Formats: sequence, C-alpha cells, structure tokens
Amino acid sequence: MLGAPGKKQRNPTIIIKLNQMAKEVNLVPEKLTAEELEVLTNIIKQLNSVQSQIGGLELQKHELLHTFAQVKTKLDEQQKELQEKYGDKVIDINTGELREPAKED
Repeated sequence: MLGAPGKKQRNPTIIIKLNQMAKEVNLVPEKLTAEELEVLTNIIKQLNSVQSQIGGLELQKHELLHTFAQVKTKLDEQQKELQEKYGDKVIDINTGELREPAKED
C-alpha cells in the first residue's frame, strides 16, 4: 500500500530486521542498567503504596457507611418513640422545647 506523496512510510519489517541485526551484534543490552531498574522499582513501589492507601480508604468508607446506617436506625427509632409519646411536634434540638408544627395554608 502506498502512502501520500511526500510522506515517509515506516516499514515495521525493516525495524524488526534492524532490531534483530542489532541483537545479533550484541548492540541491544540484555539487562536494564542499575539506574533504570531502580527507577522502575521505585515507580512500582509508589503505585503499590497508593493502591494500598486507596484500599484502606475504601475500607474506612465502608465501615463509616455501616456506622451511619446504624446511627440513622437509632434516630428513626427514637423519633418514633417521641412521636408516640408527644404526637406530631417540632422539637428544638438545643432546648428540648416542643412546638406545634407550622400550619400549611
């Protein structure tokens, strides 16, 4: 397949052959340098650390959602008890005063 005129075409086959030739004459190293390996392992350690922190936060979130649901259930039960005892009243949470709810027109 021909490309647009004036554009250079890259031929993957040639690149592979050049890489194979470079390997044959031992121009391509068989091992990372110590510096490259250190950089790579540091990046992987950072990634693992962040992933672990995210897992910890998700666990905390799950526990907090569970606690929230328990507290909400307690509030609902307490409201039901108070409603049975005092009827439909508005409670001032700071003073404990009970008032009649505002009438709707």
